[in-house]
Amino acid sequence: MNNNMDNTTAHYQDLAALVRFAPGYQNVYARLMHYPQNKVCYVVSNVDICAALEQVLHGQVDMDDIEMWASLLEMRGDIDHSQVEGVLYALSNPEQMGELTLYKISQIMALLK
Repeated sequence: MNNNMDNTTAHYQDLAALVRFAPGYQNVYARLMHYPQNKVCYVVSNVDICAALEQVLHGQVDMDDIEMWASLLEMRGDIDHSQVEGVLYALSNPEQMGELTLYKISQIMALLK
């Protein structure tokens, strides 16, 4: 999905780490405020969301981090989340969509595949 993006930049690499909950993603948060958001640098796909949710299912990412993560992806101007906006909405609004559980996470992943 990111074929037209320059995936060699630190900006892109940090967004990719964040989007997929890649190792070291916690370190990215501090750097995000230094990147401009006036141009899309990363397009989030179903594959990205599944990779991130897989980390949650394996206990590598805390379930409590999902809501903040989904909200962050929705609000960043340098991330195009249009392909997955419904999923991000569901993940960032548990008060409307119901509490997140590992079962719901696995259901979401099944729908995305």
